[in-house]
Amino acid sequence: MSDAVIDLGEIEDEEQPATPMPARRFRPPLAAVALALLALLGGAAPRPPQAPPVTVPAISDARLQVLPDRFYVIDLGELVGTSERRQTIRAYTLPGVRPLFAHTLTVPGEIIRVQPAGDDLLLINVRAYSAAAQTTIAVRPGGPELWRHRGELVGVTPGGPAVFGSNSLEVDDLDREVDWHGVDLATGEVRWRVRKEPGERSVTDLRRGVLRRLHVLRAGRLSAYDTRDGRRTAQVRLPGLPPPATALWPVGDRVLISGDTTGTTIFDPGLIALAHTARSLGDSVAGSSCGDLICVYAPDGRVTGIDPATLTERWSRPDGAYSLWEDGWLIGMEQQDGTRPRIVRSDPVTGRVTDRADGWQFAAGHDSALYVERMESGGATFGVLEVDPFRVRPLATAAGVTGECTVAAEALVCRRSDAAVGVWRLR
Repeated sequence: MSDAVIDLGEIEDEEQPATPMPARRFRPPLAAVALALLALLGGAAPRPPQAPPVTVPAISDARLQVLPDRFYVIDLGELVGTSERRQTIRAYTLPGVRPLFAHTLTVPGEIIRVQPAGDDLLLINVRAYSAAAQTTIAVRPGGPELWRHRGELVGVTPGGPAVFGSNSLEVDDLDREVDWHGVDLATGEVRWRVRKEPGERSVTDLRRGVLRRLHVLRAGRLSAYDTRDGRRTAQVRLPGLPPPATALWPVGDRVLISGDTTGTTIFDPGLIALAHTARSLGDSVAGSSCGDLICVYAPDGRVTGIDPATLTERWSRPDGAYSLWEDGWLIGMEQQDGTRPRIVRSDPVTGRVTDRADGWQFAAGHDSALYVERMESGGATFGVLEVDPFRVRPLATAAGVTGECTVAAEALVCRRSDAAVGVWRLR
């Protein structure tokens, strides 16, 4: 693949940019936040040659699910009676688009997600038509159903079991009772249970990409559980800390807890306090590990970078709700002429904008790169954003695609305007 880059044009502010504070690379704190940043970088340059896409047929009602090494096309199928549907799941490798299997089954509703568990087991998440209830069906492709289980599938702990509870990205609804439990992958039997009562909080570390821990905050105490066997691995007393007025966030392999009356404390995996401050973060809506800092997001759009070693504030910006902390810079969004997206790179300490560029927006991807796309007449161009220096490295141009695109395993996977799936090799 060529190393050509897209020239981003003139920087509007000609002053020498300030040296940014160092930071390790990180991904956006919430998938919803990352996809809501509707813009990145403008410019144009010659694009590298590319092979034509491989096309996989699909109808408009089919679901497309892209994973790091494969993708699934889930056909809508046909109704069986009034509450069941017979559907087919087709799987293909990435980047080679080699067919893996086609599996047909009858489900009590409609398939919304497929999760591989090990080499040959599929967990199929089904949503019922008559209620919000979900059912997970375990199969081996081409074989009979192994088991089914009612509940919200959260993820699979390495080596098993499957964990059911709440799919909330952050903390559960306070008013909701949650029955956390682990289900044996081979038999479908429940191996452990941990209950969160109404008024309590609970959260997993799933956002790290590997599900290992469950934290439950009850009145005056915080408990940590191993999701492999449900065993309580640590507990700490927190007198005077009521769960309803508390922030509870996983940050890397640590957990941060904050309340109006008790301040903020960060704990290691064994719930040993690493740092404490009297400042409360209880009015913030989200917090996450971002490189060597913790990024905290407030309801009014402010983002604050906090040093996890001391919990002191390193910087704070009032307009950072849709910003990424990347290589020491804030990458944020604004609108050009009220319609086109524009991305700005700014110094998080001074707020000074060092670069402005037009026309690009974030694209979904399955690794640590910042993938971007620019919609054009008849299609879209995809690239990788390099923050310092500020430029886009082009990857592919895809004609006749919708906005449903993902970069994975050196391939670009898109729904085309004719509903088929197109796969472009990127290297």
